[in-house]
Amino acid sequence: MKYSFVTFGCRVNQADSLTVEEQLREQGGSAAPLESADLVVVNTCSVTASADQGARQTIRRIARLNPHARIVVTGCFATREPAQVEGLADHVRVVRNEEKLQFVPLLRAARDVRAVADADASDASLDTARRFGDGEGSCGAAIEPGVAGRTAFTLRVQTGCAEPCSYCIIPETRGAPRSTPLEEVLADVRRVVSAGYREVVLTGVHLGSYGRDLDGASSLVQLLRRIEAAVASAEPRVLIRVSSLEPMDCSDEVVALVAESDWFAPHFHLPLQHASERMLRAMQRPYSLEYYDELVTNIRRRMPHASIGTDVIVGFPGE
Repeated sequence: MKYSFVTFGCRVNQADSLTVEEQLREQGGSAAPLESADLVVVNTCSVTASADQGARQTIRRIARLNPHARIVVTGCFATREPAQVEGLADHVRVVRNEEKLQFVPLLRAARDVRAVADADASDASLDTARRFGDGEGSCGAAIEPGVAGRTAFTLRVQTGCAEPCSYCIIPETRGAPRSTPLEEVLADVRRVVSAGYREVVLTGVHLGSYGRDLDGASSLVQLLRRIEAAVASAEPRVLIRVSSLEPMDCSDEVVALVAESDWFAPHFHLPLQHASERMLRAMQRPYSLEYYDELVTNIRRRMPHASIGTDVIVGFPGE
């Protein structure tokens, strides 16, 4: 089976596409150009109207370019508007966000994509992947560094959000916050490090909420400390990068950990969204400009060399 991916939007979508691609590779699939793929996966975003438009245009273009391919559409736009997506072209199937990580089993069960259903069709193939996922070969192995130009592995450790930001549809399309259990995260980190990656990027829809929904005491800081211990003996050294953190979740403890560790990239992406207190209140953002300024000042004081990025929304109603 030959497959191709088109991924829109955030790092969480990138991480999800990597996970689905690993599932396809476990079944013997191989990457191919859009025009010759048996299966095309479109992982959509819905953060803006232009993101929706881009997804619609891409699905129609793929259908014209490769009319025999099965097109499976997932992600936030597909979850929000499944009927619209399925009507864009023939042979389109929607896999909602909550089903995304069971992607291949869903397609095999429905026999919706014959190439998937026919590849290693016995249940034993999945059992083998689970039992021997740390072994050599494609069975359960991570995508190797260099495939499709990859040098870092993006690992989703959390999805969903409960924050009531007035401009954001993500709580509707991603659902309530859900964290990957700590031991599963550590197993994934060890797996991709053993595959040869030199950098692991941790991502989530609301990464700072990691662990709040898990049984027992767990938090983002605890996760980071456990990952640090897991990679401390890796040779060559592995870099851990924390992706976007909401300002209120970037605590002094997180800043101190990154500043004092040899394994964390001195990198902070802290969405500001607007530099007006009035607009922040209209956006229902739970911090002030003063808090944000103090946070950035603290990071720069401790790490003058740190890379600090942000997001800013323009054209918000009421500006």
